Amino acid sequence: MSKGKNRDARINLATLLLLAAFGLIAYRLVYLQVFKADRYEALAREQRQQLADLKPRRGCILDRDGEVLAISQEAYSIYAIPYLVKDAGAAAAELSLALGRPRQEIEEKLRSGSGFVYLARKVDPDTAERVEAMGIQGIGLEKESKRFYPRRELACQVLGYVGTDNVGLAGLELQYEEVLAGEEGQAEMEVDPKGDPIPGVTKVIKRPVDGCDIQLSIDSEIQFKLQEQLKLSVEGSGAKGATGLVMDCRTGEILAMASYPHFDVNAYPETDPALARNRAVTDAFEPGSVLKVITAMAALEEQVVSPGSVIHIPPSIQVGKYEFKDDHPMPKSDITFTEVIAHSSNLGTIKTAMSLGKEAMAEYLRRCGLGTLTGVDFPGEVAGKIPDPAAWTATTLPTTAIGQGVTVTPLQLAAVMSMVANGGRSVRPHFLRRIIHPDGSREEYETAEGERAISGNTAASLRHILEEVVRIGTGTRASMALYNCGGKTGTAMKPDPKGGYREAYIASFAGFAPAEDPRLVAVITIDEPVQIYGGLTAAPCFSKVMEFALQHLEITPSQEKRNTSDRVVPE
Repeated sequence: MSKGKNRDARINLATLLLLAAFGLIAYRLVYLQVFKADRYEALAREQRQQLADLKPRRGCILDRDGEVLAISQEAYSIYAIPYLVKDAGAAAAELSLALGRPRQEIEEKLRSGSGFVYLARKVDPDTAERVEAMGIQGIGLEKESKRFYPRRELACQVLGYVGTDNVGLAGLELQYEEVLAGEEGQAEMEVDPKGDPIPGVTKVIKRPVDGCDIQLSIDSEIQFKLQEQLKLSVEGSGAKGATGLVMDCRTGEILAMASYPHFDVNAYPETDPALARNRAVTDAFEPGSVLKVITAMAALEEQVVSPGSVIHIPPSIQVGKYEFKDDHPMPKSDITFTEVIAHSSNLGTIKTAMSLGKEAMAEYLRRCGLGTLTGVDFPGEVAGKIPDPAAWTATTLPTTAIGQGVTVTPLQLAAVMSMVANGGRSVRPHFLRRIIHPDGSREEYETAEGERAISGNTAASLRHILEEVVRIGTGTRASMALYNCGGKTGTAMKPDPKGGYREAYIASFAGFAPAEDPRLVAVITIDEPVQIYGGLTAAPCFSKVMEFALQHLEITPSQEKRNTSDRVVPE
């Protein structure tokens, strides 16, 4: 009996335990599937489903005629999930050949123990296809886009470049980042245990919005000619570098801008950052005699002189303890104001400025925009420096009048020359011509009429004086075969960081054409040429670039071509 009872008790106990176990399992199932269902469903979804950013197409950059200057092309990044790679050594050997990278570098990444690592960014489709064909577990491809600049060096400092993540880092790529970049979208996709997407189950949550194209005022043909001539000028003069620009004097549209040496934008990571500087906008220099244009403008507008006023040129002028002289002899001791500017007389200019007075001189520096930004649509513009009128000393007026102690950018000089050329109104330089939206609609750049800075009569008188600079003065080498032009030469010593000046010069020429009805202005600066004078180095470059630009734009040649003196006047 006792044995039967013991057996029954054990059976009952086992049954109870079994029921309790089933009860616990049932409770656990109910707990997990009912009370915790949402949590575990979310965990499962996290393992199975992933959110992926959908990259938009970055907008193209076009020149004024629609030629592509920057475009995004299909590319792939090669990545690894190291813990899934079974044989890191063998995989590295194969990948090294395909990617052209050191085997040791790849193997170190594959043995890094990280969950994800890039092996190469933005390789071409052919390379990506070879890697995919290897079928190495743990190695994957990520579709991306790569910025490509078809004209390589053309407008390199203007265009700028983008980083690895397609974000603008310099130039117009940076300036118009928000316009070009577009908006990212998002998609939900299911992945297998290896982390690879399962085809056919991707759900787009938010569609990407492609970036807009931007069309610039840059003319590729004029840009190419400018870069070619800057290079030739540097090679021919033994200079360190050169900068130039061509601009529409009526609208402020920049048709060309460059500095030499150039660089291939496609290879920007290996480029010296100094080469990428757009020096026409970001670098200021003492202009020297080019600034006599502003002194002449102020004196004419304030009726201190007229073009025919006779000015006596003494051997020197003493101001305080400083003695000022001309750099070269004048044709005679009594010359007209037109001849003062044409032959770039420091003494005649200083005498005129002293009659004008410091308040008026300071006012016209302000009217011409010196010491302030032009507002050009380009990052990193500098304003240059002009002396604070409250701190002017006895020598500030004479030195400022001849372009010393003042710094300007080439773009500011172009804006000043535009004011003279267009009849006295300021212009706002700009690169953007229009924005082209993904749907094809266009948003035009609106050119606002500039403020009047000087009268039309003053501008006309000054244009005639600057024509004489080219006809008989220091700028004869700026003359062209088909067009009359005007302008001003400049030769300025470079300041020494330790104080004073050093024996190094920037030669420059700023001018306009055609003289009868100006359409374009151009500024050329040559950095430390062996032949230091602007009339000998910068003026010839201006001539070649300007004549090409005018012919390219089919602007009617001057009907009556004025004779130019064979005499070369250094400055």
